[in-house]
Amino acid sequence: MALFEVKKLDREIYRNELETFLPDRMIDVHTHVWLSHLRRRTKPIQRKVIWPSLVAKDNSLEDLQETYRLMFPGKDVTPLIFASTERETIQACNEYVREAAKKSGFPALYYARPEQTAAELEREILGNGYVGIKSYLDLAPMYIPEAEVRIFDFF
Repeated sequence: MALFEVKKLDREIYRNELETFLPDRMIDVHTHVWLSHLRRRTKPIQRKVIWPSLVAKDNSLEDLQETYRLMFPGKDVTPLIFASTERETIQACNEYVREAAKKSGFPALYYARPEQTAAELEREILGNGYVGIKSYLDLAPMYIPEAEVRIFDFF
């Protein structure tokens, strides 16, 4: 079963306006993948956008691939995948991303914590096939006002 219905109008717009405009091969450079059972259910963090979790309960590798198939028929889309998570579930979510990347061949980013050492990051990235790192503002200490958070507070 399809994740969502592609309507006749959707197909017409794609065929008439997008199909020849879009390249045959595309890279999606910002792609969260997650399984809801790996994430903690908490009240939203003020510094974190929550709309992705409102779109889908899960965004598994398989759902992502099906989404591309439905939205971009005939196109080859390669996502750069990484976790969508909270501090307490980073390890489990990184493991899912690593396995998804291994299974699909998609490049992946390691979701880093600011307290990790350079040696830890290097070991995780090189030892698990990640192509880089990702972090988010919500990992900065909560006592720092949002407008005063610097990149080194969360990376």
